[in-house]
Amino acid sequence: MEVAKHTSGTIFDIQGFSVHDGPGARSLIFLKGCTLNCFWCCNPEGISTINVPLFYDTKCIGCGNCKEACPNNAIQLMSGKPVINRVICEVCHTNFCVDNCFTDALQLSGRTITVDELYAVIQRDRQFWGKDGGITLTGGEPLLQVDFAREILKKCHDAYIHTAIETCGNVPWKNFEMVIDHLDWIFFDLKHIDPNQHKIGTGFSNASIINNVQKLNESFTGKLVFRLPFVPGFNSARVNLSGIASLILETKWREINLLPLHHLGREKYQLLGKEFKADSLPIPDPEDLQTAKSIFEDFGITCYIGQDTPF
Repeated sequence: MEVAKHTSGTIFDIQGFSVHDGPGARSLIFLKGCTLNCFWCCNPEGISTINVPLFYDTKCIGCGNCKEACPNNAIQLMSGKPVINRVICEVCHTNFCVDNCFTDALQLSGRTITVDELYAVIQRDRQFWGKDGGITLTGGEPLLQVDFAREILKKCHDAYIHTAIETCGNVPWKNFEMVIDHLDWIFFDLKHIDPNQHKIGTGFSNASIINNVQKLNESFTGKLVFRLPFVPGFNSARVNLSGIASLILETKWREINLLPLHHLGREKYQLLGKEFKADSLPIPDPEDLQTAKSIFEDFGITCYIGQDTPF
């Protein structure tokens, strides 16, 4: 199928030898763009589909090259350092500011890569995975770039490489239909059972997400592990956890992985000139996580906490 030579996608990272996102050691591929805007997101550079600049203040010498290069006057100098108008920056596709920053204080938040180029990286890493390894597409939301995701998943699946995705589920069902024949595992995020609360925390209702859970239950024959980013004060209440457990019981799968809130992505927000809105929330208490685990176990659902995963 010749289209693979021409299909390209936008990624913001590739992590080799990942051991927490599927069986064995894996190549973890981060695709840009997400349909949700979770206020606790640890990869904010992956939310936008645009390759906007990241600003590393400690590398900047205040030369002003970026200001002079910007064709849209989106950069001003204050106290010798650039201040970026991110609204203008979101619609600019020139990247002249980055091209003219010779200290790497400005770096793009992503890059374009073809299926064949990515597959070459995967083949390079394959010798280090071991017998159970493979690839996991994440992001962002990998099914937002569904044509690219489908091609690389198919290419790997045809080569007997184990394939997995991490998805928020907030995409049209047809996007799932395009990839499920080439998938071995799915990690499926559930954020909140209440549609209004879900919209408050992520910007969108959970209607499409729940609909896709139901359709996957009918159509997907591989392994699916639900995931819950455990955010104190947002989705940690018993009523919400019980509601999510009840939804899981409507499916053929019985595993969920609790991912405790952390603040490790805080600095990334600074690079983007954004506020980290989860900064005031506490890291989950181990006792609260154990209580949450027991709630799921009372429903007959196997629950893992953090890196205590089923693989």
